[in-house]
Amino acid sequence: MPCVPGRSFFAAALPPLLLLAWNIAGAAVLECPANAPPEWKAGHARLDRVRMSAYLPGSRFGSKALPEGAPDKEWQLGGTLFQSWDLKKGPRAMSYQVDCMYMGISRVVRFDPRSAARCIAKRPVRRDALMLGALEFRCR
Repeated sequence: MPCVPGRSFFAAALPPLLLLAWNIAGAAVLECPANAPPEWKAGHARLDRVRMSAYLPGSRFGSKALPEGAPDKEWQLGGTLFQSWDLKKGPRAMSYQVDCMYMGISRVVRFDPRSAARCIAKRPVRRDALMLGALEFRCR
């Protein structure tokens, strides 16, 4: 299997449902797969949006009514929009949930980023418009 630019050989060889890779320093990296999992039979549906939910354990929210957390920081550098969530900033008991959402599909890839300190979304921008289906999302 060829190595994907920016990823180690081991990261390129893992199943796409939830990619768990290690960077050079050995810290775990959680990321949303760029495409919907093949077992969904959704073609090449690209990652389009990420919903970061933040709540206190014991809160009375149904899984479809979790409060969506806005990014702590947002900036643009060149032709890329970055959004950042600092997961160690809120109360220690805060729980988080990440839903990876794909174009034209109602299903999500969900993971718990509690082992990470920070999550970053990155999306190309052209002429002040976000490029659809080009989102990258990682938590470290």
